[in-house]
Amino acid sequence: MKSTTTIFGVASLAISSMTFAFESDEQRDSIVSQLGDVPTEETYQSVLFENAELAVDILTLLLDIEGVDPQLAVQAAMTAAPDNALEIAQVARDAGVASENITTAALLAGVDPTQIAEATAAGIQTASVGPAAPSAPAVGGQGGGGEEVISPN
Repeated sequence: MKSTTTIFGVASLAISSMTFAFESDEQRDSIVSQLGDVPTEETYQSVLFENAELAVDILTLLLDIEGVDPQLAVQAAMTAAPDNALEIAQVARDAGVASENITTAALLAGVDPTQIAEATAAGIQTASVGPAAPSAPAVGGQGGGGEEVISPN
């Protein structure tokens, strides 16, 4: 059952990516000119919101531009097109964006990060909670001592 779901998901992703591709070189060139040479965060947010159906392709362009913060670009794309968050996350991974940045972008965009988490051999990758708490000092001592032993008397 799980493999059927996976196959269906991959097929849907492939079909949806064909749907959102630039329709022509003119459309692509228009988006590139709107972004400019060094787009600001406000610029690409505006372009993404005006062209949400092209968010995946616009993100691909943004991630190729030097000086664009990948986390902010992914966040803007997910905010503009939350239904395409899984595909956006995959494009970001393929472009070398760190998983932590993708997860943070999803959280800030209001997307459930478990829906876009990359599967690993051990299961779904999750962020570590933090450092482990120190262990409690030993109780008793069995004739031993030391400064960190608490006596039961």
